[in-house]
Amino acid sequence: MTQPERGGATVFNHLGTAVFPTKHDALFWYNLMRSGEGDLRTRHAACPVLLGVKWVSNKWIHERGQEFTRPCGLDETVQEYFVGDLSPTTHGIRHKYNVSNL
Repeated sequence: MTQPERGGATVFNHLGTAVFPTKHDALFWYNLMRSGEGDLRTRHAACPVLLGVKWVSNKWIHERGQEFTRPCGLDETVQEYFVGDLSPTTHGIRHKYNVSNL
């Protein structure tokens, strides 16, 4: 992380906590309970930087594979690209492209 002069905190509303960025620091948390269920208390948001610049890098560590959550297609030449949120209420848009045509 870099350290902006003002703003840029990561806020965990359910925990009542805010962490302000400090240069060369890292922020790490588990977002699963011991049962494997999601821990909604770890939902977070980034506050805007008011003065200065904030650079961050994310590293996702998965507890288990996701291959059965959204199985791969049988046709390896077709890839799907999504635009927007695909939840039924937001009308996300799905595009399919044949890799050999790109």
